[in-house]
Amino acid sequence: MRLRLARCTSADLHAWTGLTGPQMQHLVGQLWDIAPDTGRGRPWALPFADRVLLVVLSYRTNLTMQQLGFLFGISHAAAHRVITRLAEPLAQLLGPPPTDRRELWVVDGTLIPVHDQRRTAKSKNYRRSVNVQVVCRARDRRVVAVGDAWPGNRNDIVVFRETLAKTLPDHPRLSGDGGYRGCDRIRTPRRGPDGRIIKDRIYHRFRKRRAVAEHTIARLKDHQILRQCRRRRDAINHAVAGVAALHNLKLDIR
Repeated sequence: MRLRLARCTSADLHAWTGLTGPQMQHLVGQLWDIAPDTGRGRPWALPFADRVLLVVLSYRTNLTMQQLGFLFGISHAAAHRVITRLAEPLAQLLGPPPTDRRELWVVDGTLIPVHDQRRTAKSKNYRRSVNVQVVCRARDRRVVAVGDAWPGNRNDIVVFRETLAKTLPDHPRLSGDGGYRGCDRIRTPRRGPDGRIIKDRIYHRFRKRRAVAEHTIARLKDHQILRQCRRRRDAINHAVAGVAALHNLKLDIR
């Protein structure tokens, strides 16, 4: 079996990758601008567009290298080289955060089960997982930034302080849930003198904002690689940022 982008129908492409034809073509052009073929060294077994399709398909389905190699008619080692080559450029497409300080941003953490035990820890939901912080824009659920993976037994505020707090520009309208209480950069629910959350009209509006981050993370986890990640070391961070870039691409090009 030899899967090729030129032979894919629109329905098949959307079912396999979650992208439409125009979105896929735009992605191919963006990645070519960042990491074009140099024409030197060992030639690739697949054309550039098919290599992009392989990477997106691997993120969407989380197939093994042997399965991907069988689908595209190449060896599993060649499939691994393709993903290793394009994973970091795809992560770079996430880009820097927007500069509009009037926008409302919402931050939340999510646990991702990962096989690499050097980066994971036992958490409340998984035997081995990492904690990743996600910041999204409330207006359209666009991912603003994602943090590096930390062991899954760390609290959200600890992971935020060690990752995004050091790289994310100061933003006056950054909102989070009660797990970020004590962080000056994040607005959390108001509490009374007894320490309990004041459940008034403002709190109900706050809950709706928090749901935006939860829904955004749910859309990111449509990509099966974030449900059982077999990547190692920095490849975990590249996978999360790459999925976020694909999510933003679907918002930019309908």
